[in-house]
Amino acid sequence: MRLQAPAVLALLLATALACGGGEAARPAAESAEVEPSAGGSATAPLEIPNAAQPLPQVTTGGQPSDEQLSAAREQGYRTVISLRTEGEQGSEGERAKVEALGMVFVSIPVAGADDLSEENARRLAEALAADDAKPAIVHCGSGNRAGALLSMKAFLVDGASAEEALALGKRAGLTKLEAAVRERLGLP
Repeated sequence: MRLQAPAVLALLLATALACGGGEAARPAAESAEVEPSAGGSATAPLEIPNAAQPLPQVTTGGQPSDEQLSAAREQGYRTVISLRTEGEQGSEGERAKVEALGMVFVSIPVAGADDLSEENARRLAEALAADDAKPAIVHCGSGNRAGALLSMKAFLVDGASAEEALALGKRAGLTKLEAAVRERLGLP
């Protein structure tokens, strides 16, 4: 039996759809930015204390040393977002060092649970959404506050579910502030 070209095309299309081939042509739905980076990112892993990469082009962790900040610049990082409070031991001179390297420095002081506010979550969202902000580093002393504030951003700004926001925070370094984050997210 000899098939005509239109019949062959129709048969191929029907077979492809039956096998799930039509799914690949559909665009993925937009969702809150809470998925871990799949298959790496545009930047190499950055060696800072407790480093994590919970989102594409966002590295979280503890206080980077001057050498680690220089390495970050060499790897293409553009923004450093510090959640450390003014005068917190170990953060002296960070703004000057970051700016001397040609990166943007953003300070969002988070002393503890009381500073896990919607205002600070929105400030973090704005800093990460700025033109040419990424790749970016979000850090505190250990990564705990970075994970906590990323949880709040995911929930309050990005529209993630409480469970998704908490999981993101844990991937980003959330530890000791987990109980406070759970309370703010309405989780047991």
